[in-house]
Amino acid sequence: MNDILKFSIAGNGFDTACAPRLALGIGVFDGVHLGHRRIIGELVRQAKRNGAVPAAMTFDPHPRAVLHPTEAPTLLVPLSERIRLLREAGAELVLVVRFTAEFARLEPEEFLRRLLECPEFRLAGICVGERWRFGRGGCGDAALLREYARSRGLDFTACPELEIGGETVSSSVIRRAIAAGRLDTAAEMLGRPYRLTGVVEYGYGAATSRLSCPTANLDFKAGVLPPDGVYAGCAVRDGRLYPAAINVGLCPTFGWEQARRRVEIHLLDYTGNLYGSELGVEFLHHLREERTFTGPEELKLQIDRDLVRIREFFAQRQAQEGKQA
Repeated sequence: MNDILKFSIAGNGFDTACAPRLALGIGVFDGVHLGHRRIIGELVRQAKRNGAVPAAMTFDPHPRAVLHPTEAPTLLVPLSERIRLLREAGAELVLVVRFTAEFARLEPEEFLRRLLECPEFRLAGICVGERWRFGRGGCGDAALLREYARSRGLDFTACPELEIGGETVSSSVIRRAIAAGRLDTAAEMLGRPYRLTGVVEYGYGAATSRLSCPTANLDFKAGVLPPDGVYAGCAVRDGRLYPAAINVGLCPTFGWEQARRRVEIHLLDYTGNLYGSELGVEFLHHLREERTFTGPEELKLQIDRDLVRIREFFAQRQAQEGKQA
């Protein structure tokens, strides 16, 4: 490995001593949406054609966080979740390249040369999205990659962009959909409900002591918040899903000083200590906007009504799934 192309490896059975043949899918892959999954699907087919291991190469931090820090996008998922989703999609290995200013200055041909000469693996093929750009100033494109692959005897695939409902599937479009509350659009493009992942932290304690509705306060480092309000959703812990009520907002009824937007999750019919645990939360249905109530008692009555509606939502959902089975 050289000093500029630095990467870590997630996956089992990667033995650098034998330098395995890799079919390499390259991209940022934030969110691992259906467009990304199309690339990984083609990557798996390419790997089979060439007797190679399907591997995804991603970058951390996000390139725009290095090149244009003031315009860096909010990541849809943390790196650990991105790796998990890429492997779930079919990549047996994930190579995480550390994106630096020095790395960004590599000419496209130099980046490709370093890939081809990397001693940790032998390159059998490359798979990217047809609009992927790379190298200094983004001057490398699919046409350059295709010619490079042809001249080196590498398999190459450029996957066309995926469209849903006349809109191109992309991480930026999904971010805007979530922020606007269009959760169905985001879920359709992701191929799954939108999930926010974080660690349960201590909150104000009011939900337990004054509302008799204990909540898990989520501290998250990546993810886009939907509009403030109450949602029906699922909490995800250790691979298990729990129906939940979710509140996004400032909790205005209590008038906290220096209030910040928070995500609070009440797991239905769950008892146990979640502090310090990693928790995912999937937003499934918007119930109502966040409101300021006259006091805790009025808020508690509304929460009781919300919980009834959420139970009804899950009962109807279960009945629909039973009909489709």
